[in-house]
Amino acid sequence: MNKTVFKKFFIWEYDKEEKWLNDMSKKGWQLINAQLFKYVFEKGEPNEYVYRLELLNEKSGTIKSKEYINFLKDSNIENVGKCSNWIYLRAKKSEENFNNENKLYNSLTKTIYVDNLYQSARNIILYLLIFSLIGLFTIHELNINTNISDFLTGFFTGTTIALSVFSLIIIPITNKNRKKIKDYIKDLSVLE
Repeated sequence: MNKTVFKKFFIWEYDKEEKWLNDMSKKGWQLINAQLFKYVFEKGEPNEYVYRLELLNEKSGTIKSKEYINFLKDSNIENVGKCSNWIYLRAKKSEENFNNENKLYNSLTKTIYVDNLYQSARNIILYLLIFSLIGLFTIHELNINTNISDFLTGFFTGTTIALSVFSLIIIPITNKNRKKIKDYIKDLSVLE
């Protein structure tokens, strides 16, 4: 018996997604396919598999990534889904094929990847915000009263407000992610 679940996890919630997949496994629902926000499960034995999300250095279709996925397959770790650079892996719980020693390091790598995405988004927002403010200032200083200037004033004002609100939303998420990075680094230094 198969069951399809549509569930939304954002890129910074990879740890919650992994936990949810393992909780589903505990209930006997084993992931057989995963895509963006779509998960297909089949009924099986509770705790039959352990699931991990892994971030590839390159897109999953590249030769290097395919070789790595084949290596995992040879290690009895099955790839059951992908989304961009993320792959969904499962291994029989009885075989314990996942290396738990590297889990902390892998979590740090994933978190740094997400942080880099936030940095890129923040920079784009900053540049667009500066562009919008320069546009508003220019239109105001030129004191042109036409339909086009009214449209541009509205456009730049709306863009400035939208970018400011988006910035306020992304700041707490970024701060939470940075705290995770610091915690992982602290945990890694304790292990050494």
